[in-house]
Amino acid sequence: MEIKYFGNSCFRIKGKQMVLLTNPFEASVGIKLSGLVADIVCFSHKKESSLSSLVSKAVTRGEVFVIDAAGEYEVGGVFIMGIEAGATTLYVMTIDGLRLVFLGELKEKLTDKQIEEVDGADLLFLPVGDKNLSLSAKQAVDVINQIEPKIIIPMAYKIPGLNLDLAPLDDFLKEMSLEEKKTPLEKLIISKDKLPLEKEVVVLNARS
Repeated sequence: MEIKYFGNSCFRIKGKQMVLLTNPFEASVGIKLSGLVADIVCFSHKKESSLSSLVSKAVTRGEVFVIDAAGEYEVGGVFIMGIEAGATTLYVMTIDGLRLVFLGELKEKLTDKQIEEVDGADLLFLPVGDKNLSLSAKQAVDVINQIEPKIIIPMAYKIPGLNLDLAPLDDFLKEMSLEEKKTPLEKLIISKDKLPLEKEVVVLNARS
């Protein structure tokens, strides 16, 4: 599996059979998405603007399966469960034998029921720098302790060009007691047999 980051909470997750895109955004946030290829697009919440318009601006492939609500879905061998969490939807995705948990715009700690639903996470994607709309750095660490994933991929933090009011990634890394600065990867290549024995933070460089 190959994972690339495009800023805010937008990732492209490329499995053996399907390519999945999370939360493509409007160019008004300061970064433009275009020319991406995806079979599945997941949104953490329903947009006021047309979802099809957002998808068409970011994705070049014609046939795209769009998910924006809680429920169970199977697309081309990819299993996705959407979990309602207030105004946002959390996603548990099973791709190439890996269990990915995507927390979108989660605003608070998980309930006991939600913890059960996301149990066994191999990779956790979670917001770490949104002081207004989702988790702060400290809250993000609390959620990590609830889930205990193998790999933690932070998202929704301040990067060059993004004009959203987000905190820097360093705030989260300090909360995680990571003294050494993490060198961002251009992409993460991961498989079930390559998972770390202890939980690890992986920082991905946002691609333009």
